[in-house]
Amino acid sequence: MPKLKPSRSSKALREQSANNTHQGARPVPLWQPYLSQYTDQRLLTFKSPKDLDAAIDLLWTAELRGLPHGTPDGKTLVIPAEAVDYFARAGLRFTEKRVLSVSDLSAEEIRRLRR
Repeated sequence: MPKLKPSRSSKALREQSANNTHQGARPVPLWQPYLSQYTDQRLLTFKSPKDLDAAIDLLWTAELRGLPHGTPDGKTLVIPAEAVDYFARAGLRFTEKRVLSVSDLSAEEIRRLRR
């Protein structure tokens, strides 16, 4: 029976990947784990299903894999405001709106929504 080679430890792999930086590559941002930790959130509504599909694909890239996001209706994304630029640079067509919080609403608007 052949002798198995010892596997590399995960620490060694992390050190190797940390040393494998490409010049001009952007560092992977450290996103907060929960969307609720961001006070400035944006609602992105995409112009076409193709743009939405491309946005979902973008969420799987190294830079955005840890990005917290929401999909309130299956057609839009809620993301932290600082992530909007990633979608714009990808050439996606969308409209952007600031997500409101309860404190942004008047007492009358709150009463109307609670009915």
